[in-house]
Amino acid sequence: MTDLNDFEKMEREGWANPAIAKGYADGFDRATLVVAQRLSDAVSAGSNSTVLDLCTGHGVVAAELSARGASVTGLDFSAAMISLAQSAVPDASFVQGDAMSMDFADNSFDAVTIGFGVPHFPDPERGLAEAARVLRSGGRIAFSIWRGKGSDGAFGWLFDAVGRLGDPSVTLPFGPDAHMLVDRSAAEPMVTKAGFAEVQLIDVPSELYLQQPEDLFDAFDQGAVRAASLLGAQPVTKRDAIRSDLAARTRSQGIKRNGGFLVPAPSVIISAVRR
Repeated sequence: MTDLNDFEKMEREGWANPAIAKGYADGFDRATLVVAQRLSDAVSAGSNSTVLDLCTGHGVVAAELSARGASVTGLDFSAAMISLAQSAVPDASFVQGDAMSMDFADNSFDAVTIGFGVPHFPDPERGLAEAARVLRSGGRIAFSIWRGKGSDGAFGWLFDAVGRLGDPSVTLPFGPDAHMLVDRSAAEPMVTKAGFAEVQLIDVPSELYLQQPEDLFDAFDQGAVRAASLLGAQPVTKRDAIRSDLAARTRSQGIKRNGGFLVPAPSVIISAVRR
């Protein structure tokens, strides 16, 4: 069995940092708001539904679900994220816990949403199976994944800049591919095996809003655990080169808006029905 201890340690310690939690909430706000709406649509959230929002983070999906009248329970392993979520969505219930092994009974919820959380599961297949366990038969799941390497937008630009300008000796602990499930060939078999049917993939043209071109580097460095770990270990000259490259891409390819820049951060929503 592959040892994922270092990956789990990086994730748990990173997201436990209140500064990282707040950095994600602020830096990725615009994109996560759009995705929250699409996730809520995908599970048909409404006044008669009980929804589990896994990896609830700062509560952006929970807030949208709650606004639609759903009874929402949010779960996250990060106390820092739970604190942000509780402040943002007082009508929802939040629990600190492990998505790999939840205390909820079988068939507890009508729907499950996961906003960009599946790549943080040490074992995505096991995590999706656990989500299926607590979801009633016929209930819906919807989760989101950022498009990564090779995509036209923030994450693709980051991968490109680090690949060209970063120190190749700087690596991350072995863990699940954060962007693998944007491809149907990877997503459908895993989701089906976990206990779901009617798998659908929906492209979402989400965007980040940046006050300054240099803010794109900071969004990753201060609000994304894997990226922060990768960028933080770079020599200063390499960090500066990556920052400059991302700023140049933002100036040349971003859209000027309200004194700042809109940068594409495309994502994919995967939805399915519990068998």
